[in-house]
Amino acid sequence: MLEQVIDKAQELLPIIGAMKKEQRELGDNALRAVSHALNETNIYYKSIESGKSRNEETEAQLVRYWSAAAIPMRHIDQEFAEICEYKSQYWLNPEKWTPEKVREFRIGLRDVGEMYMRKLRKESFLSKPDANSL
Repeated sequence: MLEQVIDKAQELLPIIGAMKKEQRELGDNALRAVSHALNETNIYYKSIESGKSRNEETEAQLVRYWSAAAIPMRHIDQEFAEICEYKSQYWLNPEKWTPEKVREFRIGLRDVGEMYMRKLRKESFLSKPDANSL
């Protein structure tokens, strides 16, 4: 009987290993998408701060980047995925977002960057949901 249990457990090891690899890949893809959106947004803000005018084309691209970041993140952290989607909505029409609304939805670039860094530092990003990390 004990031998059967051990045999079955050994059969499961490759499956468990594959699942962990898939989870790591999901986490990496989600973080990569957020990183890209953050970097592109920072680049855009830097150009604005250096005196360039707002650019509707760039803002439309930011909508796409943040929306694309929300998709893989939903498998990892639903709350962070929603924040990415709100960030996308922000770039659709930034004038409609007051500073208070940005704070309420926690979509300030610094806030999102800090969330990203916390997720990046987590040793076990996918092992268990951490509602307090956001």
